[in-house]
Amino acid sequence: MIINFEPIEASEAGVERLDHEDQEKITELLMGRTVVKVDDEHLVLDNGTALRAIGYDGGCCCAYDLSVLNGCDNIITRVDYDYQPGSGYYRIFVYAENQQINLMQVDGSDGSGYYGTGYELLVRPARDQDETGVRHAHP
Repeated sequence: MIINFEPIEASEAGVERLDHEDQEKITELLMGRTVVKVDDEHLVLDNGTALRAIGYDGGCCCAYDLSVLNGCDNIITRVDYDYQPGSGYYRIFVYAENQQINLMQVDGSDGSGYYGTGYELLVRPARDQDETGVRHAHP
């Protein structure tokens, strides 16, 4: 399968923003899928959905940076979250073929906790490309 991948821009139309509190939606996106491409801050799922992981930047002493991003060749059968902001990390684990995989991790500090914490996922739904090369979102 050839994956034509374009990075997700934060201002891009049709992109859904999720954060560390949206565990149910994140689980729905990942369950039953495989990760077919890992690129810098991006994951592409086997159905063409693209995810961009961004550590939260509070603009001062509170910031998180993406430190781990992994693929998953087998079908994801379970998703777990390990959020320990006091210890400086947020992690998403997936399970496939009886193996635990650290799919994504951001590391950092909440500082005073006033400006925020965690991460954001930008989600671009799968797209189709017609014979003219024009890309279209799935209905």
